[in-house]
Amino acid sequence: MKKLYTLLAVAITATGFAQVSLPFSDTFSYPAGNLHETAPWSVVGTANATDHIILDGTKVAFDGGGTDCQVFITPQSSGTIYFKFTLTVLSMAGVTEANGGYLAGFAQNNTTFGGTLWSKRVDDNTFNLGIETRTGTAANTTYTTDTYTTGTSYDVVVAYTFGEGTSDDTTKLWINPSTNDEASPLLTDTHTGSDLTSIVSFFLRQDSPTETPSVEVDNLEIATTFAAVLSTGKFNSIQGLKVYPNPVVDGKLYINTDANSSKEVVIYDVLGKQVLKATTNNTVNVSNLNGGVYIVKITEEGKTATRKLVIK
Repeated sequence: MKKLYTLLAVAITATGFAQVSLPFSDTFSYPAGNLHETAPWSVVGTANATDHIILDGTKVAFDGGGTDCQVFITPQSSGTIYFKFTLTVLSMAGVTEANGGYLAGFAQNNTTFGGTLWSKRVDDNTFNLGIETRTGTAANTTYTTDTYTTGTSYDVVVAYTFGEGTSDDTTKLWINPSTNDEASPLLTDTHTGSDLTSIVSFFLRQDSPTETPSVEVDNLEIATTFAAVLSTGKFNSIQGLKVYPNPVVDGKLYINTDANSSKEVVIYDVLGKQVLKATTNNTVNVSNLNGGVYIVKITEEGKTATRKLVIK
């Protein structure tokens, strides 16, 4: 397994990259391109020269052998943290690793990660899903006995719960849950060994072609309650948000909302570097920014939204 024990090739640090607050929602409605070049996402380790996690304007797609991507979150060290996304496995052809491979999860640092979601081939058209609390040995992955079908979209929820001891954390899995299903997870995984002491990022992962199938991911939610990750982004929406003009031609960006209250506005270039930060009710001076494509992150009353921004 090419990268099983070294998912994160360098130490994780939020320095130079956006750290998102929780709850966090992402529908991947960015310009078409590479996810690791799109704030608040960044590359894990070193980017592969040709094979990336690809944005098409509505979702991300990837398969085996390429660049891993992460989003830094407000660090968590107690309670439960959840992630949910819509997963579509397009094909299991060529995925031959008997223990499967993991597609996503939480990370503490460059070598310590857990709460991972796994897939394992049954045949070209069906697969199992699995979870691991402390990822290290694929043979310890807890898999479903149910099989799932390629080409079908599933809402997948994974929860990582910090225990009070040093080796009592747990991970749980739900597939297509309702808000009443929290007490009835499909799987619960425990482990031996040291727990995660904190979680600082969520990642999407491309391992070798024999481990990672061709997949699409959309509608990501990360939160500290089960209800929040099932809210499909409603908790994170800013009502009446308008960002204009776009493109900006006169150096002034206007941001209007129904609340019309104070907003934190952070602008990133396509490499994820923060280039402007301001607090305003509705107007931001962007005259010092060069012409090009940016991502603007707007936070108002605890709710966050991102938009593509073009400056001419």
